[in-house]
Amino acid sequence: MIAGQPPITVSERSLQTLREQIRLVAESKTDDFFDLARIAGLNPLRDFAQANLSDVDLRSAQLSTAELVRTNLKRANLLNANLTEANLSGANLTGADLTSAKLEYANLTTTDLTQTNLTSATLMGADLRGAVLTTAVLNFAKLSRSTLISARVDRASLREANLSHTDLRRATLAESDLSGANFYGADLSSANLSGAILSSTSFVGATVSQTQFSRNAGLNEQVRLYLEQRGALFEG
Repeated sequence: MIAGQPPITVSERSLQTLREQIRLVAESKTDDFFDLARIAGLNPLRDFAQANLSDVDLRSAQLSTAELVRTNLKRANLLNANLTEANLSGANLTGADLTSAKLEYANLTTTDLTQTNLTSATLMGADLRGAVLTTAVLNFAKLSRSTLISARVDRASLREANLSHTDLRRATLAESDLSGANFYGADLSSANLSGAILSSTSFVGATVSQTQFSRNAGLNEQVRLYLEQRGALFEG
């Protein structure tokens, strides 16, 4: 209680309602997230912001436009889940499985996606400014026209990922596997790709002003010359 403020009172009727909801959930014979939410009188799209949903099974869940700001979804199973236009700003998705999930135009600003599996996920138009994707797996992911300004994508795997027209200004992709990734028309200004694997990586039409490269396995001399002519910086 804050000094000077009156104590918060809860009516007996509200307490009875809460006790009844707890009893119904405890006595239910289902472990389905949506069934439990319905029993508790909660809306899965609006009532779980900042909630602890770690390890929850949400495979193929329909969560389009859901409000999940700062929600703990650590190690959650979101395989094939639909999170189109969902608000996951500041959420914790560390170690979650988002394989083949739909995240078009989702708000993932400052979201923690460390070690998250986003294989074949669709993130077109998603906002990932300041997001952390360290050691995440994004092989075959579709990230075209998404925003990753200042995002940390270091030591991640983005093999065959589509990053065309993506905004990666000041992003860190150091030591990531970018083999076969497509950066057509992307903005990589001042990004850090030191130590990244660049075998068959396409930078056609990409902006690479002040982009840092060094120790890049798979980068051939022709592509290096192309990048240097467009303003990229190479060490060694």
